[in-house]
Amino acid sequence: MLTVHDSKQKVVTLQIKELFFLAGILGSDRLLGVEDPFRGYMAEDIALEWERVKTSLLDKGYLIQDQDSNELIMTPTVFSRVAIAGLSDRACWIRYTHSGKSYESYVHCTDERVVEVSRVADEPDSFRLSDLGNVREAIDFLIQRMNWSGHSPAEKPALMCSKKKFYDVMNDLKNKELQAVADELVQETSDPEGALALARCLVNKESEGELRLLVWNGEGWKSQSAAFAASTVSNWLFRMSTAASDDWLVAALTTREQFHEMLLDWLKQPAGEEER
Repeated sequence: MLTVHDSKQKVVTLQIKELFFLAGILGSDRLLGVEDPFRGYMAEDIALEWERVKTSLLDKGYLIQDQDSNELIMTPTVFSRVAIAGLSDRACWIRYTHSGKSYESYVHCTDERVVEVSRVADEPDSFRLSDLGNVREAIDFLIQRMNWSGHSPAEKPALMCSKKKFYDVMNDLKNKELQAVADELVQETSDPEGALALARCLVNKESEGELRLLVWNGEGWKSQSAAFAASTVSNWLFRMSTAASDDWLVAALTTREQFHEMLLDWLKQPAGEEER
């Protein structure tokens, strides 16, 4: 499989079987968020599917067949997007809600480029592969889209409380007054000032979500998780227990710049240094 010298393709949209086949051609068997569409298929059935997929990719112009050698040639844009999505060893899964709309995607990073893979709306079997630029540009774009506030309030100590109690409060925010939420949080944190600041963000939040930072160690994906809430006046980052036997959560007031540096540090981190 070769690549041609130039391409003007801006948006690459692939059906799940097309994406899986192209990733397989490039040697990837660890696409994140993409289930194997051929699980349970017999070898002859997979061969028939490849012929259908090949025809579709040729029709889209994502593959070109050399007239002399019949060799299949992958366009540079498709090659780059699929290679980064399938072979990069650093990624970030993001799911969040902003203005009533939900977003979910995987962001795959190399030192040079970042590719976002997301499902196409109303087409659950299709994926859009988008180039977000370099790591710094991609982080700028994602933080803007997640609507993190640029306001920088006075620093406050991190708050620690029960994860279960915190989400009880989060899930019962509707129609609650600010002070009522703050009173519930102060019972858990014993910090009236910090509880009020966090309550102000939660009651007025414009976006909220979660993310998982992933690194491939050669055998599997290692991950770190966090959640966030953002309002016009502040942003809070939440780290929490994952083991069933533990029940803790740490809430930290986090500026847009601090979040940017955290993601930049992690996503550009040299392999082998993820354990700190």
